Parts: sequence; C-alpha cells; structure tokens
Amino acid sequence: MTESPFSIQIDRIRARLRVAIASHRVGQFLATTLAWRPKSTTLRQLGAGGALSVRILQHPRSANGRLHKGAIILNHVDEAVRLFPPLRDLFFLIERHGWYGINKSRIADIKFVEDGSMLEVSQRLFPRAIMLELSGADFVDESVFRPLSMRADYHVIQISCWSRRKRIELLLQAAAKLPHLSFVHLGHFEQVETSEAITYRKECLAWADRWCPNVAFPFRHAGSNADIPTRKEEINVWLNRAQLGVLTSAAEGVNRFKTECLASDRPFLVPSDAVHPTRKHINPLTGSFFNPTADALADAITSALATREQFQPRKYLLENSGHGNSLPKLKNALRELCRRNEQAYDFDNIDWDGRNDNLLWGLPAIDCIRGVMEQFSAVDPSASPRPR
Repeated sequence: MTESPFSIQIDRIRARLRVAIASHRVGQFLATTLAWRPKSTTLRQLGAGGALSVRILQHPRSANGRLHKGAIILNHVDEAVRLFPPLRDLFFLIERHGWYGINKSRIADIKFVEDGSMLEVSQRLFPRAIMLELSGADFVDESVFRPLSMRADYHVIQISCWSRRKRIELLLQAAAKLPHLSFVHLGHFEQVETSEAITYRKECLAWADRWCPNVAFPFRHAGSNADIPTRKEEINVWLNRAQLGVLTSAAEGVNRFKTECLASDRPFLVPSDAVHPTRKHINPLTGSFFNPTADALADAITSALATREQFQPRKYLLENSGHGNSLPKLKNALRELCRRNEQAYDFDNIDWDGRNDNLLWGLPAIDCIRGVMEQFSAVDPSASPRPR
C-alpha cells in the first residue's frame, strides 16, 4: 500500500529528530516515543475500563447547504477516527492527552500539550496542528473553587484514587511523624473499582489505623465512586476544610486536585521527582517541592503551615491558569480552524471545566459517537471543505 504524502513527511521529520536526539543525547524515553506507531484498536478495547473519553463541545450543524463542523475533545483521537472515519468531517478534533509525555495523534486539529517539555518536539512533528500548552486541570472553574468563610478542620488534605502510583503511603508515613496535626484523605477509584485498588485501599487503611490515627478517611467504606462526593461545590467545601494540599505521586499529568487547591487559595506540595506537567504551577507563590521521603514531607508540611500567609495561590492561578484564561485560548484556536476551513466562527457558547465527570468514558463515549454518526449519516461530507 502506498503511503500518503502526510505519512512520508512525518517519517522524514521523525528521522531528522532521531539524528538530533542522538547528537544532543536527549534521552531514551523521547527516542522511544518518536518510534511509536498507532496500533489497531477495536471498539471493545476502547470501551474496556473506560479507555476512550469524549466531550462534545458543540455539535456539527447544516446551514446554507453546507456542513459546519462542531468541536469534540477526545483522548484516543486516531483510534476513534479509525473506527468512525466521519468524525474528521463532522468535528474539529481536540486531543486531550491527560498524562506526561508527547501527544501522539497524527490527525488532531488542536492538541492540549499537557507536558510543556514536549511542546517544541510536538510542533515539529505536527506542524499543522494548533498547540495549546494546557490540560484539563487548567480549565478549573475558579468561580466555584474559591476560598470560603469557614473554619479549617484539618491541616492537610489529599484527594487521590486508590492506585499504587499515587504513593499514598508516603503521606501516611509523614502523618505518623506529625501526630499533633490532622490529615484527611478522600479516596476514590480510577473509573471503576478493581481488585488491585481495593487491595491497596485495605493496605493503606490498615497501616493508618495502626500508625497514624490522625488521618481521617471519611469514605473508607465506599463501594464505588457513586458513594463519594464529586460535585464541584462539594469538593470545594472539602478543600476549604483544610489548610494545605499534598500530592505524593511522581508520574501524572498536571493534576486537577492541584489546580482546584490553588483556586481555593490552598498552597500545595509536590514531590521533587515528579514529571514536568505534575510540577507545573508550583512556585514560591503557590507551594513547594519536597524530596519523596517521609522525613522530607513532614518537614515541608511543617514549613508550609508555618509560612502559609506568604503564599498567594489563588492570585497566581487567576493570572496564569484557570477557566477564565484557558477557555479564550481554546476559542481562539477554533477561530483559526474556522478560518482555514472557510467556516463562520460560532463557538462563543462552548464551555468546559476540565473535570473527568464532565467527560463520557468507555461504552457511553462510544454510544455518544455512534449517535452523532447516525444523526448525520445523510450529510454529504464533501460539502465541508478540507482545511487548506
């Protein structure tokens, strides 16, 4: 099968980048990433465990005898389009990576580049895509996540899923060294409850019950995420019940818990071995880094609480991130795509707060795409010209 000119161009860029990487010794990880090729994916795989996530910002519409594209946020963009080819004709495709490392879609129109260290490489690999150095966490709704006039019941809060990569035991070990302080951990499952998550929760709770009774687990018996508060207003109250937020994982994306804490005017601590996007937004105004040991975290907590009045996390977030700054950037990117597509711009009413509960996951996501396919099955995609 003959390769398309686009594929040949990408391969040439990859070859040049490999030479540059070798000469500058950028590292094995990036070289491995550039060698990536999309795998054949089935509907079953995209639906399993909530792999695919979808958010339709605006549906396509027909007007004046032509199709006006809508806008859709996806994580597995290329895999979804391979299974539903009309998606490219119906929507401007926005890739949500949600993790560290490079965005891998070859066909996304807009890329949320969560890992800023990959921005330059992404621009070279995908010159036609519009790059936005944003993540879902950068769309945090600062009108809801805000400081409240209430007493803080706890010194430290952590919100995380029951996953070993979260290193919750590090928080517990630090809490054991600070028996005079109070901690609260809000644990949830990563999409669905699994045996691994349940086992890890049991281990953490057993250790905490024995060594750090100063850590509260208000939802320790939750059978599923339906038993745990997820509404923005509820989470904001919990954040306001504590003075300081702590993250203990090393490998993530930007992390929504972090930006929600900042919006609520809570300083934040992040481990020093965290990857680039997980370190984003942490600076002298918002918090600090700690070596990933129990002693170092205990010292960082003590120091941050003692100097809490010196931090200005909400001020920083309002100036550098948040819904008010990020949504206009997305709209401007869509405006440029409309210009390329010779389509009137009509995305002023889109909205997104970046939260996972405002995405469809797995089988519901697939059903959503199928519904759009059926709705527009009679529309002639040739009426919508390809971007030049």
